[in-house]
Amino acid sequence: MWKAFLPEGSDRNHSVVNVFGPNAVDISGVKFPATLLFVGGFDPLQDWQKRYHEGLKKSGKEVHLVEYPNAFHGFYCLPESPEFSLLIGEVKSFVQKQSSLT
Repeated sequence: MWKAFLPEGSDRNHSVVNVFGPNAVDISGVKFPATLLFVGGFDPLQDWQKRYHEGLKKSGKEVHLVEYPNAFHGFYCLPESPEFSLLIGEVKSFVQKQSSLT
C-alpha cells in the first residue's frame, strides 16, 4: 500500500510515512500538541506505533501511551470491542486535562 501514496521510487523510509526514520525532519523546535496514542497488542503495526511514541518523547513532546494487550488494529471503530469504552474514557480524561491547562 505504501507505493500508492508515495512518490515513485520511495520506500518506507520516506519522511511522510516514517516521521522518525533516517530521512526525518527534526521536530524538536515545532510547537506540537500533547498526544494520546493507543496501541493494541494484536495490531500488526504496533512496532511502528511504539517507535512513533519514542520519537515524540525524544523530540521533547508530551505523549501519553495507552496499551491494550488484547486489542487489534482499528478496534476503536468497533463499539462492541471491550477496549472501545476504555478508549472513550481515556480520551475524555485526556481532553478534560488538556482543556484545564489552557
